Amino acid sequence: MSEIASHSYEFGRFSLKTADRVLLRDHENVPLTPKALDILLILVENYGRIVEKDDLMKRVWPNTFVEEGNLTQNVSLLRKALGESASGPQFIETVPRRGYRFVASVTEGIANETNGRAEKTLTPAASLNGSHSKVLLSGQAGNVEGELVTVSSPAPRFLGVPRRVAAFAATLVALILIVGGVSFFSGRGRTVEGVNPNAIQSIAILPFVDDSAGQDLEFLDDEIAASLVNSLSKLPKLRVVPRSVMTNYKGRNIDPRQVGKELNVRAVVTGRVHRHGDTISIQADLIDLDSVSQIWGQHYDRRLADILLVQEEISRDIFENLRLKLNVEEQKQLEAYRLYLKGRNSWNKRTREAMQDAIENFQKAIDIDPTYAAAYAGLADCYNMQVIYGVRQPKDAFPRAKEAALKALEIDSTLAEAHTSLAFTKFRWDRDRVEAEREFRLAIQHKPTYAPAHQWYSSYLAAYERFDEAIAAAKRAEELEPLSFIASSHLAWILYLSGKTDQSIEQCNKMLHRDANFFPARRYLGLAYQQKGRHDKAIAEFQRGLQLSGSPLMLALLGHSYAIAGKTADAKKVLAELRELQNQRYVSSYTVAAIYTGLGDKDEAFRWLEKAYEERDVWLMNLKVDPVFAKLRSDSRYQNLLTRAGLRP
Repeated sequence: MSEIASHSYEFGRFSLKTADRVLLRDHENVPLTPKALDILLILVENYGRIVEKDDLMKRVWPNTFVEEGNLTQNVSLLRKALGESASGPQFIETVPRRGYRFVASVTEGIANETNGRAEKTLTPAASLNGSHSKVLLSGQAGNVEGELVTVSSPAPRFLGVPRRVAAFAATLVALILIVGGVSFFSGRGRTVEGVNPNAIQSIAILPFVDDSAGQDLEFLDDEIAASLVNSLSKLPKLRVVPRSVMTNYKGRNIDPRQVGKELNVRAVVTGRVHRHGDTISIQADLIDLDSVSQIWGQHYDRRLADILLVQEEISRDIFENLRLKLNVEEQKQLEAYRLYLKGRNSWNKRTREAMQDAIENFQKAIDIDPTYAAAYAGLADCYNMQVIYGVRQPKDAFPRAKEAALKALEIDSTLAEAHTSLAFTKFRWDRDRVEAEREFRLAIQHKPTYAPAHQWYSSYLAAYERFDEAIAAAKRAEELEPLSFIASSHLAWILYLSGKTDQSIEQCNKMLHRDANFFPARRYLGLAYQQKGRHDKAIAEFQRGLQLSGSPLMLALLGHSYAIAGKTADAKKVLAELRELQNQRYVSSYTVAAIYTGLGDKDEAFRWLEKAYEERDVWLMNLKVDPVFAKLRSDSRYQNLLTRAGLRP
């Protein structure tokens, strides 16, 4: 039979059981969060050695970026749990600018179990003098006998006690551990009935409070609270009060205990949000209403662009403090959801690297749960946007996007995200005007609050000169997500296509005031300046956008701006760069045609537009309304191209 080994560490009045992930003080459980317990295990295992902060954070939060404050707070929680004070025992030493070191005397125990026989060896772990004394305990068929050998300080608890008393005490302790179970903070606690009396099984998320004077963060407050409800509702052992009920508490200064009484919940989450520039600060607290005490609290400082990540972090940290035990399948579902949120956060940034990161996260979510429809829709969105931003060719990305969207709808036919993804592909790749609009309408019907459905539908409407509807749809997207950089900058694009140039400039400047590095806003501002004849400003915006993104689209727009500004040599230089770039990545033929249009070379412009038609270039569907090609509209070749692309009745 195989041999099973488990470790324990003894220090002071404490015993740390590695297999059970539990800390005991005088044989009674000491509550610790999973992360705090992870830190303690690492420090104790490296007794006497400095553990660098960076290394500690990487091991405790693998593949996740966390602030050093998270580590500091957990170490502080550990010190409180261990009873450290200025005059009390000292276990954890802070090494300035480096990390932490566990300095208390530690004794390591190794228990081996073979064929029902248990042996336990205790040795001073990483002792300074290198001595190794031991205690041997053997037991078989419930008859426990003890043989005691001298052990270096700290001595075993039963040292000097008669053998029978020691044996009885050891048996009693073992029985207590078996019956009592293990702490839920380690994620393993269960009583014999399978329910931990300390586990929080009901919770309410109070509306977050906006502390930003003069700034409307109502959307963000609601978004965070709604996200927490959605995330925590995925835990089958937890009753979460619906968001619709909690809105009744919005704007009310109410005692959490009253909320608990009215809603019959064990705990509440409260939070405050403060915004300064493009950074948000969030304080979230988990309060146990039975003991009227704070179980957990955390402060988060993040950029607005990472709003989805901070929502995921808060929900994860709350869950870790609820003392709930999930089975393997439930853990997988929760992890898949977290990966999905990470994917959406990266996708929202639209850079080449961020979109690849999004694809990897969505794929990991699918690997965990092959029936996760939303993750397939996320993949579809990534492939669609990779064409938009010149990462993949249409023939490579659009079929993948369509396949992923159809897979999502096969799993969930009502998923708005998937209908939106499919509508985008139907419009830009299939050029199926009727089916594209049907899919957009289905998406909005199934989920009226899904902003990207309104956003991309507005592009469809603008392409067919339905400008009033397009502006209304774009504004609706921004209303639904007022802090979304994508939704806000997209409104500027629709205003530009609709001929409302001044409004477009105003919208772009508003965006860039929030985040000067958000390159899509640079693109739309450059186009608007170009339309106003302010060529120097347009060129400056495209240059900045190119610097931020490295996108071939930005380079082509810069070339067109050079051309219409009379900087012919610079425009031709850009054309040469684009030809060279075509050997490395996708370059839109439509955007190359725009440069030749600016140079006044109509024949060459139409040659590239024909190429764009053959390649099903993503931008060709804007041809009817794009101001860049206004000079070509009187040419019969232009009208013929519109007809073949399905842009005319």
